[in-house]
Amino acid sequence: MTNSTEYHFSDFTRENYRKLLRLAKSKYNFIQFTEKQIAEGSILWRHDVDYSPQSALKLAKIENEEGVKSTFFLLFHSEFYNLLENVNTECFKSISNLGHEIGLHFDASFYNIQDVETLEKYLNIESSFLGEILQTKIKAFSFHNPFEFELSCNENTYAGLINTYAKRFHKDIGYCSDSNGYWRYKRLEDVLKESKSGSLQILTHPEWWQEEILSPKQRVLRCIEGRSAYVRTSYENFLKLHGRSDIDW
Repeated sequence: MTNSTEYHFSDFTRENYRKLLRLAKSKYNFIQFTEKQIAEGSILWRHDVDYSPQSALKLAKIENEEGVKSTFFLLFHSEFYNLLENVNTECFKSISNLGHEIGLHFDASFYNIQDVETLEKYLNIESSFLGEILQTKIKAFSFHNPFEFELSCNENTYAGLINTYAKRFHKDIGYCSDSNGYWRYKRLEDVLKESKSGSLQILTHPEWWQEEILSPKQRVLRCIEGRSAYVRTSYENFLKLHGRSDIDW
């Protein structure tokens, strides 16, 4: 068996993403993490945006066309994008304007957090700043690459924000994730087809969903190369705007 078959490379196209949304809609009611009760037959769909704001916007548009809403969790400490760059800020504002929720993707390891008091301090700082930037209310957060301490934080809220790692979102409902560009537990299509009752939380990362069939390695390289090309073009445009030369050897 080849990797493309074993890891279902063909699942991760935007065309198939639309098909999966339609399958989910036929069996579940899309709700937000802010719901007080998770009724049977509900589905919580979240995106942790680790690498690509542009891919996030493309999925947000597909969801809007399909009449569903999800939550996009944004990261301040990504090596792949600067949340404060104008092009990315406008991208995330567009996602919000489509009716999707914006949440905070929080990297506790950046601050070496080991206690709840410090966790809440920095959750407050980052969520307030993110809300100001995008002119929206931040209501929920998800941990980025959680370690032992973060996984032990399973209360419903911290710093007034809904915690997607709370017991209520994992203990009593199903879970499916595409972390690192492949299905970590079960294939999403199989989960959706098999499930006839109960509720689900689905985690996707927009960068893994592309127009064509690619391996996970190719998908992440596309993000890297796209970022590089954008930075280069931005610098060249800056030089032209100010009438300066790009001096080479």
